[in-house]
Amino acid sequence: MNLLAGDLGGTKTILAIYSNENYPKKLFHKYYISSEWKSFYSIFEDFIIHLPDHISLPEYGCIGVAGQLSNHKVKITNLGWNIETEELSQLSKINNIELINDFSVLIYGIPFFKKSQYEVIQGTLNSEYKTNQKLVAIIGAGTGLGMSRGLITPESIFIFPSEGGHREFSPRTEKEWELVKWLKKKLNIQRVSIERIISGTGLGLIARWKLDDPINENHPLQRTLKKMDSDKSDFTDLPALVWAKANNGDKLMSEAWHLWLNAYGSAAGDLALQELCSSGLWISGGTAAKNLDGINSSNFLNAFSNKGRFQSYLKEIPLIVLKDPEATLFSSACRARLSAESNGRLS
Repeated sequence: MNLLAGDLGGTKTILAIYSNENYPKKLFHKYYISSEWKSFYSIFEDFIIHLPDHISLPEYGCIGVAGQLSNHKVKITNLGWNIETEELSQLSKINNIELINDFSVLIYGIPFFKKSQYEVIQGTLNSEYKTNQKLVAIIGAGTGLGMSRGLITPESIFIFPSEGGHREFSPRTEKEWELVKWLKKKLNIQRVSIERIISGTGLGLIARWKLDDPINENHPLQRTLKKMDSDKSDFTDLPALVWAKANNGDKLMSEAWHLWLNAYGSAAGDLALQELCSSGLWISGGTAAKNLDGINSSNFLNAFSNKGRFQSYLKEIPLIVLKDPEATLFSSACRARLSAESNGRLS
């Protein structure tokens, strides 16, 4: 029996078929540019129709989605897509399909991740999940800032979704306070959420704040910004440019990068304290995987543990960076496998 797995995001969507084994093995997949399709249903139907003849239709499936779920329904905000599990089952004849938030679904992958899929940057990870309960949490900066929590026991895995990325950002330094004031004025908003700063988008905004100072009017990135702002079809990846220039010694962009890392580390430390995730805080998202040296730097780690009387506690918590770009897809397959197992359908 095979399993259906999916990773549905505002930019890309991946659907795949995995074998139902102790460690799910990918048999087939298709990659879609989400914006090129009118709905997820059209993507889903295309995937099912074009399954190779030698791959049987799955009985169980799970799709990680970038959105908040309610009553087996989700709206993908950036695309305006509404999705229901019942409709997916009717299209595919797969009766057991789940939609789960893309950060929450990662919890299901934790007991099954191989060492090649992650890197431990602090503490010691006890990967044995068969003997006692494990409290874990996940944070990840991408387009936004995702968070989730989980309890892993020898018998079950429980997930607790979170929208903690939308909590209000609390400035810790004079520079962060100046940034917050600039953001409120620039974006015409009354409050600044954590993800306004700690995300790929946030890194770009920090760079813009730096470049908005008249003293930096001759910085090389000014021309790039003007082109981006005048040409709405320009898809220049500003956060990637900021990181690249910081990595090449650009002083101004290094300041922006270090401020971002400090804010990210502090937010991760706050989450670890809130959840008391003594079995590990996992850091996901493409930003972390592509910039492992930054996450593993004193800028991030010192800000993570700089929590007064709880400093020693935080220095003991395992910090793990997910490197696998298909971690959500794999975790969705793990969830589908667990669903099949709970219904006596392992084979």
